Amino acid sequence: MPQKRLKELLPTPEKILESRTLKLFAPHLADPRLWHFNRHSLNKAVYIGVLSAFFPLPGQMLLALIGSLIFRANVPLAIGLTWITNPLTSLPIFYAGYYIGAKIIDVPMISLRLIGRMIADFSLWALSDGANPFITYRGTVSIAAFCIGLTILAIITSIICGLVFKAVWRYRTVISWQKRQQESSNKPPES
Repeated sequence: MPQKRLKELLPTPEKILESRTLKLFAPHLADPRLWHFNRHSLNKAVYIGVLSAFFPLPGQMLLALIGSLIFRANVPLAIGLTWITNPLTSLPIFYAGYYIGAKIIDVPMISLRLIGRMIADFSLWALSDGANPFITYRGTVSIAAFCIGLTILAIITSIICGLVFKAVWRYRTVISWQKRQQESSNKPPES
């Protein structure tokens, strides 16, 4: 079953609660349904985690945690999936989001270098005392295109990942069941 492999990869409740921010949610995290490794809990976590990953906030993991609490999804998987957007993948993902939004609302496309500079400035602004990128890039960048494109990309990617997870889970379960059936049919009858 895929459960064993997922349990090895995902953080434990203790590891998650080491975070100072997440300690605030400790009383709510006592619900054992949030830590179950069953098809329904994990599938909801895939939708929530992937959707949360596309928000350009430093609080993606917090957003995934809140979604997991509301929908009773697996917390470790939802939080782990927020790392889809990381320092290596954020630039192409945000570029694709801006591209989609720019095509929808018909605004000119900006360069990849400018998006990279925006991400760096946004991180500095959110995590320290950098300049506000919403003011700095007001005339050159369409925040509406960025938000619309990322939202559409997040929803589509979340749905695709959730459906793929469900199909893989079902396939692995059927294969495992068939294997057990074959093994039991090959056993000699007991006398």
